[in-house]
Amino acid sequence: MRRVSRGPAVLMCAALIGCGGKGGDGGGGPVVPPPPPTLTFKCSDSPQQPDQVVLRCGVRLTEDVWQIDVMIGAHPTSDIGGFAFDVLIDPMVLKYVPGSAVSGSMLFQDGEVPLLSVDTAPGDPGRLVVGIYRTGGAPGIAVVPGTFDRIMVFDVQALPGAQFDPDPSHLRFDKTRSEALDSSIQHQPIPSITFSDQILLSNQ
Repeated sequence: MRRVSRGPAVLMCAALIGCGGKGGDGGGGPVVPPPPPTLTFKCSDSPQQPDQVVLRCGVRLTEDVWQIDVMIGAHPTSDIGGFAFDVLIDPMVLKYVPGSAVSGSMLFQDGEVPLLSVDTAPGDPGRLVVGIYRTGGAPGIAVVPGTFDRIMVFDVQALPGAQFDPDPSHLRFDKTRSEALDSSIQHQPIPSITFSDQILLSNQ
């Protein structure tokens, strides 16, 4: 009678048991799905035109915070003494970062420190009320494009899960309450300087 050796068969069976009885499944553990993509708070804008005040993208400070620059285009005369304006911030997607507002270079280019007042309106967190003025009878000044054209800066933070529409309504001026002012004691409006909305925010 022919004797059949069982050694190779036993070794093969042991190898299969050691691999879980299957081949090429990587151990058969649960598959962990990849994390969802991280949304990035983005900002886009367009440059200011002569006699135009606009909101522009400054610097992205963190994943959800942008510095916003208030800029002015070229103005032909040296009669600017200040600005008073309201910025409407959509409270469904954004909030103003308290204490972030700082004067820009435009109003103190000659060393005269302007008075800056910035706060949200009582009971209305979506309205940022801004006043920035040269004081003490300081003379009016001119815009120097590229050097002295930043009025002020402030920061906005995107709320968690914010969904932005493709229009500038989330961050804009209230044009009925926004004026450039001359250097007279009464700080009279300068009608030739207007305010324009052209900043777009998104989460992508």
